[in-house]
This record gives sequence, structure tokens and C-alpha cells, in this order.
Amino acid sequence: MTRAAPATARALTLSLIVGACTSAPQPSAGTAPVGIPPELVASSPSGSSVLDGVFTSGQASRGEQRFRQVCAACHSTNEFRGGRFRIRWVGQTAGDIFELVSTMMPEGDPGSLSQEDYANLLAYFLSLNGYPAGEEPLPADVSTLRNVRIEEAPAR
Repeated sequence: MTRAAPATARALTLSLIVGACTSAPQPSAGTAPVGIPPELVASSPSGSSVLDGVFTSGQASRGEQRFRQVCAACHSTNEFRGGRFRIRWVGQTAGDIFELVSTMMPEGDPGSLSQEDYANLLAYFLSLNGYPAGEEPLPADVSTLRNVRIEEAPAR
């Protein structure tokens, strides 16, 4: 990706902002996030929330390296952390983020990274937002990731 062709990057950023502004109200504590049936949430095994340590620190580190190699030419980490992240993704799932990034990026060659690279990038984004690392790596499978809820990050 180059800075000379920012149209797709701007479109992605705009879609993230518009999505944040038009998304459904966030669920209250104890309710299922949008798109996940309550019975699935109630019976989900541990690791059903990003608060449960669903990625490893090594995986996040690999994601950071890949971000610097592939993404940093067009994106700042500020696009993936803090208020922007929280507004857009709390109440959604890790699968939602994974699917968006793996089908839209990198600009000019979407989907060209390995599924593992996209999972590592997602782990990096989660670490940027203060979510705890755990013992098991985040899987590179969108259907499994759809069972991992994005919740409010712990206070730093």
C-alpha cells in the first residue's frame, strides 16, 4: 500500500466511523451482544470474551511486526485503539473484526495475508486496547472467532 492511493483506506476508515455512529445500541451487562443468541453466550466455554485472554503475547508481538511491515504505511495504531476501537467494536465479536480486516486489507490486495497473519494482527489490536494475553493463541478461524465477544477493556 502506498500513500498515493488512499481512497480505499479512507473508505475503510469512513465505514468504521459510520458503522460506529449507526451501530445498534450496546448490550447491557448480562445480555447477549448483537448477533449472538443468548443461549450461546450462556453456554459458551471459557474464552468467549476478549477479557479471558484469548491470544498470546507472542502472537500480539508477531501482529505488531506484521502491522509495521504491511499496515503502517497507511494506518496509525490510533485507528485501532481507545475510543475509536471501543465505539466501533464493543458489543461485536472478534470474528467481525477478523472478517473485515481479512477481506478489505491490505489496500490493493485484500485477503493476501495468511489467515494466521490476520489473527496475529487482531491479537495486536486487542493488546493495544489493554486486553490480557493468555496461554492459547487466537484462532485464525472466523466462525470460531464469532464466539469471542468484544467487551469493554479493563481500566489502564
